[in-house]
Amino acid sequence: MKPIRFPRLNLQGKLLLLYFLTIFVPLVAMGQIILSVSGKKIIEQTTSLMQESSQQTAKNIQVLLNQYADIVNRLSLDQQLNNYLNPARVYESELESIDAYSLYLKAVTYYDFNFKEPTAKLHIYFLNSTLLQDSNTFLYADKERRALAEYQAAVQAGGELVWGKDRERIYVARTMYDMQKHLVAVVSIQIPESRLYALIMEREKSDSRLYITDRAGNVLSSNTQEQPNFSVGAMPFFKPGERKPFDVTDGAAGNRYKVVSIELGDGTFYPDWHLFTLIPLDRLIDDERKIRRLGLLVSSAGLLVSFGLFLMLLTRITARIKALVQKMRIVRNGELTVMDDSGPPDEIGVLTQSFNDMIRDLQQSIYDNYEVNLKLKDITIKKQEAELYALQNQINPHFLFNTLESIRMGLHNKGDGETAVIVLNLSRLFRHLLNWQGEFIRLGEELELVNKYLSIQKYRFQDKISYETELPDRIADVYIPKLTVQPVVENAVKHGIESIRGRGRISIRADRTAEGALRIVVEDDGAGMPEEMVERIRRELESAHIKKSGSIGLKNVSDRIALHFGKGYGVAIRSRLGEGTRVELTMPVLLHHPMNEEEGDRDVQGDDRR
Repeated sequence: MKPIRFPRLNLQGKLLLLYFLTIFVPLVAMGQIILSVSGKKIIEQTTSLMQESSQQTAKNIQVLLNQYADIVNRLSLDQQLNNYLNPARVYESELESIDAYSLYLKAVTYYDFNFKEPTAKLHIYFLNSTLLQDSNTFLYADKERRALAEYQAAVQAGGELVWGKDRERIYVARTMYDMQKHLVAVVSIQIPESRLYALIMEREKSDSRLYITDRAGNVLSSNTQEQPNFSVGAMPFFKPGERKPFDVTDGAAGNRYKVVSIELGDGTFYPDWHLFTLIPLDRLIDDERKIRRLGLLVSSAGLLVSFGLFLMLLTRITARIKALVQKMRIVRNGELTVMDDSGPPDEIGVLTQSFNDMIRDLQQSIYDNYEVNLKLKDITIKKQEAELYALQNQINPHFLFNTLESIRMGLHNKGDGETAVIVLNLSRLFRHLLNWQGEFIRLGEELELVNKYLSIQKYRFQDKISYETELPDRIADVYIPKLTVQPVVENAVKHGIESIRGRGRISIRADRTAEGALRIVVEDDGAGMPEEMVERIRRELESAHIKKSGSIGLKNVSDRIALHFGKGYGVAIRSRLGEGTRVELTMPVLLHHPMNEEEGDRDVQGDDRR
């Protein structure tokens, strides 16, 4: 498709057209898009702010209720107060009752309640008929007072904190028992609704409607003109289980609201109350329309001013820009030459000088980058070789064979033949490791090493450990990086079988996948790992950074497989706590030793060569 050309337009006309197409039109379209979504953003931001404000109000209410709950709990658990109120204690005269009030009863309620909370009412309904009442705080629980809602609710709660509402006041109550679990008294605080109303009105003035309700929808307090003791249980916004903000429509007036519902408690320590905040959506939409009109006006004025400035300055820079554009076309064709500019040292002059500097730097960079790329390739190759060599050295053991042989002979001479065989297997295992040449060995040799290692472990753990190895003959002679399976088996013994009390089993299986790759599975039924530990190990295995470590582990094996074969091969792990762990090694099938392939591709069987 040929580009659209405007042969009759000069550079100035084209720049004007470019201005309209690339600045004016996109800005207008962008402004419309921004203004069109601004209503939703305003509602979202306002809802978020109101939700944060509601959460703060809920916290303030919880702090207030916590103060009352602490007082009730502290008084109901006061052992000295319990002793004074216990029905088993007999006050022989009024003087003894007066002494009890003077010594403790008045003091504990004054400093623990009246001094801190003058607006609420504290009642302690006691069952000791010989103790005088003070007609204010300490009241004898006669038949009439035992019929009170707060008294009956506390007794039914059996020593737990109970919340409720009786007429105009909210109460929190708790029973007091003696050592024989006999009822001694009921401690109750009646909270005025005005305290909740004051917390609601602490918020910034707004058109929002707030309701504090119980589980049944009975309003405990609100910031509306409606009086408490009415119910909103049948209203559409009353959804106590809804945790996210939602929209409702007032069926009577047709007003729309965004509703924020916050749970104040679960009915145990805090009461099972909810705070509902109703945000009027119609007002928010009106504000959004005003902002949209103002935004259109401001953006239009800005575009007109920018167009005038652009048109005024365009004629002054067109000629020199033409020359610069022409020179850019020459450079684009491959002729890297600098440009002569005799104009003033303004922005165009700086641009021209920068262009000339760029041409000179580009000429130098072409030569420098060629050499740098060669050096980078050489460094990368050497780094990979060094990492491979370092990883190999981490797991190439050097052992003292003569010492092991002396130990074996000593055990044999003493008649401990079983231990002598184990030492002999260990000596052969070490000699096998030391005699290995290169990085790759046959799979059969690797599993032979694993069997020797497991025989030593079985001698150590006796019947606690059992194992099995499955190796088909068709893949026994394929080559793998040496000491690839043994570290995984060692982990299975150490972290899987050793840490459980009963018997454990380790299974090593080798086969080929449906895609033709080699798969080695090491599985145990040992302790297993929690999911978070498995996820952490997987992240470490996927990390590109090679960690230098003195220990042999999954990360070492994974890094060596990745260095040899690239992505697509490596280590996969699955584990469940208490059920065991499964580690799967995947790599290509190598039928010949890689070191024997000097310059050609490796003899790899599979779907691809890596």
